[in-house]
Formats: sequence, C-alpha cells, structure tokens
Amino acid sequence: MLKIKISFRTLTLILITILLVGLAACSPDAPSETPSSEEPGLETEILSTLEAPPTPLPPEPQPTVLLIIGEQVDPFLITQTQAMLEHLVETSSMKLLSEEGLTPEMVTPEVQVVVGVGQNLDLNTLAAQQPGLSFVTIGNPGAVVADNVSVIGDPSIEAQQLAFLAGYLSAVVSKDNKIAALIAEESPMRDFLAESYQVGARFYCGICHPVFPPYNTFPKWEIVSLTTVASDFVSIIDSYANIGVDVMFVHGALFSPELRDYMEELGVKVVSDRSPDILRSNWAGTLAMDPAPALEALWLDLLAVAPGKQAPSSMVLMDLQMGLVSPGRQRLFEGMVAELQSGMVSLEIAP
Repeated sequence: MLKIKISFRTLTLILITILLVGLAACSPDAPSETPSSEEPGLETEILSTLEAPPTPLPPEPQPTVLLIIGEQVDPFLITQTQAMLEHLVETSSMKLLSEEGLTPEMVTPEVQVVVGVGQNLDLNTLAAQQPGLSFVTIGNPGAVVADNVSVIGDPSIEAQQLAFLAGYLSAVVSKDNKIAALIAEESPMRDFLAESYQVGARFYCGICHPVFPPYNTFPKWEIVSLTTVASDFVSIIDSYANIGVDVMFVHGALFSPELRDYMEELGVKVVSDRSPDILRSNWAGTLAMDPAPALEALWLDLLAVAPGKQAPSSMVLMDLQMGLVSPGRQRLFEGMVAELQSGMVSLEIAP
C-alpha cells in the first residue's frame, strides 16, 4: 500500500487555500448578471398603447341670428330683410335661422339677435325676459322701443307716406294731370290714404287742371271693396278711362290678374304698392318700404346689445323696366322722397 505522507505544514496551506477560495466566491462585490426579461423601452411602449386617447371637446355653438316671420307681412319686407341678414351674418361669422311664429323655446343659448318681421309678434315681452339679447321689430304697429328692442319703420306712417308718393308719382308721370286712385275699403286707414294721395298729387300739379278735354276735377279717388272690384272691375276702370285718366294708383290688395290684364289692354298706366305678377307694358312703378339700410346701420349696436332705437325704413321705387318714368322725372321723385323723410314736407297740408 502506497502511503502518502503529508506534513502538518502542507496540510495547513491546503486548508488556508480552500478557505480563501470559498470566501472569494461569496464576496458581495463579485459582479452578477441577471438576464433581463424585457427589452429596453418595451414597458414604455405598452403603457403608451394602453393609454386612452383624449376625448375631443365639443365644438363651440355658432352665434345665431333668429329671423321670425309674423302675420300680415309684405313679401318685399321679408325678402329685403332676409337678404340683408344673410350678408350681415356672413361678415360676422354667425348663422341665420328663420322661423314662422314666435315661441320662447326658439330663443336657444346661441341666439344673440332676434329680428321679427310682421304683425302679432310680441317681441317686447320676450325682450324683457332676455336682457342680454338684442331684438329688432319690422312692420309691427304695436312694437315700441325698449332697452334692448329697436323698431324699424312705422306701418301707419309708412302707409300714408306711400299714398302721398303714389299721388306725387302719378302726377309726375301723367301727361295732362288726369290721375285717379282705387283704395281698398278693407284698409282701416282708407280715409287717410285717400287724403294723402290727394295731397301728394297736388304737391306736383297744384290744382291739377287738365289742358286738354275732357275737363274734370283731378285727382280723383274711390274707396272700393275687394268683392266689388273682383266682380265689377271692367265698369270701374271704364268710368275713369272714359274721362281720359291715363295714370292710376291701385292699392295692391285690390289687384287680380284679370284687373291687371284689362288695365294693360286699355293702356292705363299703373302705380301700385305691390309688384306686378309679370312684367307689364303699362306698369309705371312700384312703391315700397325697404328696411335693409336701417338694419345695416343698426347692426353693430345690435351685436353690442346697445339701447334700442327707432329707425325709418327707406322708400324705394322699383319695377321701372318699361321706362315710363324718365330719368329726369325719377330724380324729381327721389328729391321729394328725401324731403318727405326729412320732415320738410307734410302729409296733411297741400301746398
């Protein structure tokens, strides 16, 4: 048997070596690599993917102008008002909404201006409940100016002004001062309209004495009902044509296609407050009140909810395509319009 002799010194060195190796293996400073279970940035990507997208904010409601159509309103007023509002809202980045009749529910939070055209619209009561809005009323005889209510025109005064100008224009167009008027009996202002027509004619022709026969007193006028004109318009028009009347003012409410046809057949020139159904050879012109210029002038005040104002409508002469009113006579008429609206001419006193 082989015997290995190990000295005590050698054994001691072996034990010390083993001990040092063991201590080195347990040292905390020894580098240790732990394999990563995730790639760099993967956690960030997962969190970003799981995050919900932000909820978009609802769009701001567009400021709105509310146009309300009432009763007994001239179509021309609606047309002119709507056309002007379409222009104004476009330049102000607003929206136009049109409704018939008025209920408080129509005034939604985005509405900033309310414009009412026609009668039986109680804008004053609604305006008192909505002090932060501007209101405009057009063609409504019951409307009054208030803190946030503006009024354009006065139907009673405007009707008299139109009758005055109808008399004046008839005399301007006539070749021999032989003029007459038909006024609707159904109009509550019929007597005032007849008087205003006479005064307007005399402002141009004085006593309106004809130069050529047949000789009669002019101007003439007649108050007739709608039913009478509808059933007997031939004899009515003949009675005036037989005394040489060459220009007649006919209240728009009295017109029918048959009446227009017959007057055109006779060659009697027509002045009216309502446009013809079609272009007619005997149509001298149509008188109307246009609220558009006043509405445009009030616009900035309406946006600022400034105190209400009273503003007159503008008088216009249209349907002149047949050339029966010469440029010179038209300028003469426009001069009278300016004087009438400035208050220099009275509706009640003939010169």
